[in-house]
Parts: sequence; structure tokens; C-alpha cells
Amino acid sequence: MQSKSGFYTTTYKIRLYTNHLNYIKNTEAIYNEAILKYYNLLFDNLEFLNLSNQNCLRELEKLTIKSKTGEKPKDYIEQDIPMYLRRAAINQAIGYVRSYQTALNNQMVNDDLNKKISNENKKTKITLNKATAFHSPILLYKGMYKDLYEDSITIKLFDGESWRWFPTKIKTAKNKETKINENVEVLSPSIVVKKELVMLHIPIKEEIEDVTPIKIRMQQENILVCGISFSNTDSFAVCTILDENKNIIKAKFIKGGNEYRNATHTILAKIKKHKQNSQKFTQRDHKHYWEKLNNISDYYAHKVSKEIINFCTDNNTKIISIADMEEDVSKHFGKKVGKYTPIYLRKRITQYLQYKAFKQGILITRVRRNYTASKCYICRGEVKRDGNKYICENGHQGDYFFNSSMNIAVMCLKKFGK
Repeated sequence: MQSKSGFYTTTYKIRLYTNHLNYIKNTEAIYNEAILKYYNLLFDNLEFLNLSNQNCLRELEKLTIKSKTGEKPKDYIEQDIPMYLRRAAINQAIGYVRSYQTALNNQMVNDDLNKKISNENKKTKITLNKATAFHSPILLYKGMYKDLYEDSITIKLFDGESWRWFPTKIKTAKNKETKINENVEVLSPSIVVKKELVMLHIPIKEEIEDVTPIKIRMQQENILVCGISFSNTDSFAVCTILDENKNIIKAKFIKGGNEYRNATHTILAKIKKHKQNSQKFTQRDHKHYWEKLNNISDYYAHKVSKEIINFCTDNNTKIISIADMEEDVSKHFGKKVGKYTPIYLRKRITQYLQYKAFKQGILITRVRRNYTASKCYICRGEVKRDGNKYICENGHQGDYFFNSSMNIAVMCLKKFGK
């Protein structure tokens, strides 16, 4: 059966080193002023929204820039701005107005419901206001940057008097792989400024060899499925690979749960200690500790999701199955086990798993969580849990989470008629 190719888009976030921060801020201000001008102009010409974005852009340009003969239109905007930066601003403005109109239409549709809620809660109806200013990152179309390499980029900026090209160094974070080569398509980058920190966000579009839907994949011979069970032990996740006859091919326990628990609890202990001494506990300390907690969680979520993907690719497995966790069950579960524990990362790991898997041509499916842990994968008998072990009514026993991962894989096979 011939596989179907596709594409995925990911964004590289790269540190940009420059001695011209003021020039970047000048350019950002000009860019956002242009967005606001076209945003307001589009509200005066809402009929343009019936057109495609490209045609809408052309109509707005006709209203605001000189003709080839030098004639100024009615709504001429006096501005010294490169064409590609202006067009980026127009497209941003079109997006913002379309979003506003969609939200406004949704509010009108739900007007009766809003009034009912307002009366019951004795609150005024929420109103939508037009924007009065924008703080969007600079979107760089092709005419605004050139010479993009792994360690540098040249950007056109306004220096206060004129528009000039400025070569700028870029650098990725440690242990981050950023490959900008001939095999990928670079989409329009953007410059994100946070105080003194300047980041370059580069969207990359790359081809995926196989995006064949799961239903079609499951019709193939020698198909393999990886069932994943998440735990609150030293194993973040237990992965088992089954063939179409439900025979186990390989299993892996993704370790590191205790390391994560200890690392986060150390930070939580510091927060608690500093809060007790409120005179020394500043807002800066508070922000620093919570950022550190988030960074630790992010590191382990990426690490675990990457190990799962590597396990599947090493064993030529193109389908991953996980148990569906409803939002209310997930919240209850989170309260029971507490935050910053291995199982707490389940949601984030799953989110990262989605795009990492797709990049490798691996698809994820969900199965109902019913009986994934309460039944024995061997005989379907009732299971009793004893710590991290299980014992079924027919005498079978083993690792509780391994049993769950087996059930998840089996349920996936049954779901698609295997």
C-alpha cells in the first residue's frame, strides 16, 4: 500500500544578539503603527472582508499608496516604510479584524444566553472593544531579511533616519537542534522583543514521508502498535509494542520520575521557606522560582516524549495508543496525586508527543480508559492493585502499569478490527 506524504511546521526560537536594540524597537513601533492604521481603515471598508486576503490587501494598498502617476488616493497614508513590512502589517490587520468580526458574530448569536447568564449572576454583559494599539512582533517577509544561516541573519531596520541592512548573530540554546538547510522551507520569521531579550522565531516547513491515516495503516500487514501507560512512580511511562496478533514485541520503562519529583519539590520547599519570611521574599524571587519549576517540567516533558518517539522509531512502530483522559477526570486525578509529580506531566508529555510523533510519521490514537487498568491483559479477569503490582482473580500477576499499557495497545487493535 503506497504511503501518503505530507508536511509539518515547527518554529525554532533562537536568541538574536545585536547592538542595535533601539533600531529593532523603532522598527517594531513603526510596524505596529502601520497595523493600527490599516486596522482602522478596514473597519471603514468592511466589504473588503468578503474578498480573499490577497485581494483585500490590494484594495487597502490602492486606498493608501500613490499610484504609478504619483497621484495620492483619498486615504493616503504618509509613511516611510518598506513595501514588504507594509504588506506584513496589512495582513496582520486583516487577521485582527477578521478575528474581531468572528467574535462579534458569535456574541450576537449567543446574545440571549449571555443575557440569561448576566441576569443570573447580576453581571453586565461582556462587550467587545476595538483595539486602540498593537504590540505585535515584527513579521519579516522576504524583502526584510536575507542571508539566513545557522549562526547569522541580515535584517532591514530603521535607524532613526533611514532603512538599512544590519548583519546580526543568532545562537540556539544548548542541546537544541536547529537545522536550516536546503531540505526545509523557511517561512516568514518574526522578531520577538522582551525587554532586553531579543528572539528570532523561525517557522520551518518540512516534508513528512508518511501521513497515511490510522484506519488505512491498520489494514496493512505486520502492523505494530505501541501502548503507553503513564504512572506516578519512577517510570513516567510504560511502553509496550504489540503486533497485529497481540504478541508482545518489546517493552520499555521510561525512567526519571523520582528525579523530577525531587527537583521540583526542592524548589517548592524553597518557595515555602521564603514565604514564611515574607520580608526577604520579593516578587522577583517568586517569579524566578516559578519559572524554574516550569523549565524543569518542560525539560522532563521533552525528554520523556523524545524517548518514547525514539523507542517507536527504533522498532519501526508507526502507531501510538494512549488512554483518553476526560477533563473532569484529569482535574480530579491531579488533585489526588498533587502537582509536580510524574503523573502531573502526563498532559504536557502528551502535547509534545503529538507533534514529535507527527514529524516522524507516527500517528497517535486514543482509546477509552475503561478497563485499561482494572482488567488482566492475559485473561480479562478482575484486577486488584498491590502497590505497583497487580494480581488478577485467575492468579496472573505482574507490573500494574505494564498491564495497563498492554490493555491500551490491545484496545487499539480491537478498535480497528484486529
